[in-house]
Amino acid sequence: MKKKIKIKNNIFNYNNEFNTIVLKLENSIDNYIGKIDIDYESNEKIMKISINSINEIILNKQEFLKQIWVATKYKGYYFKYYKNKWFCKRNHCEIFNFFKNFFIKKIGKNILFNS
Repeated sequence: MKKKIKIKNNIFNYNNEFNTIVLKLENSIDNYIGKIDIDYESNEKIMKISINSINEIILNKQEFLKQIWVATKYKGYYFKYYKNKWFCKRNHCEIFNFFKNFFIKKIGKNILFNS
């Protein structure tokens, strides 16, 4: 019985972590709307970010695996929680550094991620 409680707590923590990331991305992007061509939409399982009305990046919750998947036009990235941060399994980049590099590459701007 204790294992079931532990699993539920892990799912709860995972969902909170995902929501924190989405909220941080939304708040940061909101600071740039109107200044650059960027927009987003999100719900409880997915976040879509549109850049220059064509490029899209999709942040997707994978609750069963306790991972966050990020899809770009050319590649997919899988993030796993480790030592209080989300790291990419492919290149070991922390999730907000990943987004920082992605935005610099796509729009030439360093989007600041506020707490």
